[in-house]
Amino acid sequence: MEFVDVTESNARWVQDFRLKAYASPAKLESIDEPICAVGHGVAALCCATNEDRSWVFDSYSLTGPSVCELVRAPGFARLPLVVEDFVKDSGACFSASEPDAVHVVLDRHLVTGQNASSTVPAVQNLLFLCGSR
Repeated sequence: MEFVDVTESNARWVQDFRLKAYASPAKLESIDEPICAVGHGVAALCCATNEDRSWVFDSYSLTGPSVCELVRAPGFARLPLVVEDFVKDSGACFSASEPDAVHVVLDRHLVTGQNASSTVPAVQNLLFLCGSR
């Protein structure tokens, strides 16, 4: 991991950080522990690929911001990725509820929430999964 703009004032913090276990994150595709992503955070799952470049979550069911929710935002035309389209195109099952409604999907070790309204039930499901292991 490379750090930019390291100055004399932050060099000690950077050095301390490099010594922490979480400074070298594991590859998402190698994690079999519970994972939770909500709203726009679900887009982070899209970069998880296997060695053969297939998507790690290609047979999963999940949710994220629906196209109906996204088109209301002023920056919709500049979005680099529409999660709903990516998930469907990559072989997974995408579901969504009405815009701004609570909607959570639990599939194996993956918990996803459609939007910010889904945060609490998504985290509750994550805690449930963690407690059952």
